[in-house]
Amino acid sequence: MAIKIGQLDSKELFTIPNIITYFRILCVPAFCVLMGLGGVRDDITLFYWAFGVFLFASGSDILDGWIARRFNMQSGIGMALDPVADKLMHVSVLFCLSLCTGLTPLGQNMVGQSFIPGVTVTSPWFVHYGFVIAIVTKELIQIIIAIIVMRKGATVKANWLGKVSSFTVSIGVILGFFHQYVGYADWGILAWGIVMNYAAAISYAKQTFRAVKLVKEGKMEAATSEAVKMQDQQNVAEGKELELNVQAEENKD
Repeated sequence: MAIKIGQLDSKELFTIPNIITYFRILCVPAFCVLMGLGGVRDDITLFYWAFGVFLFASGSDILDGWIARRFNMQSGIGMALDPVADKLMHVSVLFCLSLCTGLTPLGQNMVGQSFIPGVTVTSPWFVHYGFVIAIVTKELIQIIIAIIVMRKGATVKANWLGKVSSFTVSIGVILGFFHQYVGYADWGILAWGIVMNYAAAISYAKQTFRAVKLVKEGKMEAATSEAVKMQDQQNVAEGKELELNVQAEENKD
């Protein structure tokens, strides 16, 4: 018997896109083990193997989204779980880039070395622990908000600031793997991304609690798994229609 809670429907647990999302979550412990071993053994090669796992997981994120839209496999579970998987990977990467360098022989042995002309590594931390604390705090708050959204069936769309901030943090994270070569540019990008992240989180929280209030007052219909799928399919269809119209105009020219 299918169990439904808000936009979640147990019948959708094992769709192909959702299975790919589960796999992406399983990439997190594999990544952490490689990073931990690389730090303890002072082996940068293991770090870049971990970086490969990170890239592979990121690629699977693109793949499951494409499959869901191409074959109409959108689901409430997928739309709720996909950002959770992304956040788990983001937080794990930041933790490991911090702890597996700052507290291990790998990072400590790099202090005093110069990997690019005129720049000497002065800190063992590839990512300073302050960035980790800031992002983990923000992600915990947003996970709580996401749980409220799922249980109450409130519909809140991601805003452009959230997308831009996530992209900025991702760039900073990727550069963090090459911290010794970028002259602390990764820290600057991460700092700016985190500022935008908090601004986006505040905006998202306001929208969420406003939507929950409207659902309670009966002024907004609570989202169900079917409604979420239909809305996503409609967005895809509108995007395709817009693309066809643009192509038609270009052909006229």
